[in-house]
Amino acid sequence: MQSTYMDKKYQIFVSSTFSDLVEERQAVSRAILDMGHIPAGMEMFPAADIEQLTYIKKVIDECDYYVLIIGARYGSLDEDGVSYTQREFQYAVETDKTVLAFLHKDMDSVPLGKTDKNDQKRDKLEQFIAMVSSGRLIQFWTSAMELRANAIVSLQTAFSQNPQVGWVRANQVASQSALTDIVKYREENDTLKIEISRLKSSVEPKFDDVADISTVMRFGYSYKKNGSIINSSKNLSIKTFFLNIAPDLSIPSTQAGVEIAFQRALKDRHSVDGFSVNAVSADVLDALMHLVASGLVKMYTTLTIDKTRNVTAFQLTPLGTKIWQENSYIRAPDIDKTDKDITSL
Repeated sequence: MQSTYMDKKYQIFVSSTFSDLVEERQAVSRAILDMGHIPAGMEMFPAADIEQLTYIKKVIDECDYYVLIIGARYGSLDEDGVSYTQREFQYAVETDKTVLAFLHKDMDSVPLGKTDKNDQKRDKLEQFIAMVSSGRLIQFWTSAMELRANAIVSLQTAFSQNPQVGWVRANQVASQSALTDIVKYREENDTLKIEISRLKSSVEPKFDDVADISTVMRFGYSYKKNGSIINSSKNLSIKTFFLNIAPDLSIPSTQAGVEIAFQRALKDRHSVDGFSVNAVSADVLDALMHLVASGLVKMYTTLTIDKTRNVTAFQLTPLGTKIWQENSYIRAPDIDKTDKDITSL
């Protein structure tokens, strides 16, 4: 079963002005520890500056809840005249932290040494209190012990009504929960595979009526002879064309490379007696595409050697290699026939 909030350790940021609320901040931090959770604050970093605020924001990001304690001081100001405590609060609100605010109930009873002597700061404190009070419930306190009690009740309510991610020891994670997650992710993975396959099949061409490679095609070509250019053609099966170019497709080749291989075959294998033999590119491409549809040749896009542009390349598939090898080796002579020939000698 999945962990509840009681199984988790929450990290809770405790914010306040510094020197006037040391006892109160310690009371809340101890209450958090007694509840089995982790208080976080700037006890080790009392100095307030911009660099410090940047670090504080990172700590707030890692926390699950934000506790704000307000006494009778507004606090140290940044260069814009805003207290660092207010900056922390605004950042917590901006990042959607659950904010629990505790306000001193009787400001007039606060000792003079713990209040702002500057009228401008007092005005800013009142404005800050109005900002904090807007849109959320405020708990009041008059002593550190009352603050502690209120903090425990408010935090327990927050844990129950608005649970956060928290921290759980790895050895306490329920195995059933892990298995449930594995099954969930496996199902999602299977669903995605099916969708990818569907999308892939919707864009890939379908070859349901491919003619046999014994099909004969007309291959046009031209050549020079006795100073004249002669246009001619040959009727060859797709299989013959394939066997003519297959050796050059054991490695990737462009259409131009295939044409050169076929032109060489026209001279060496098909008795074209002339010079500058040029095959008709369209006929070669048609034959190549038939081989692609037949599964003997694959077509893909790759970069040129200098990696400056994309080109279309052709290469034998495993099936194409098998067909080429099966039709290209020298067959052993018929043993019975050979014996008869030897006898006749």
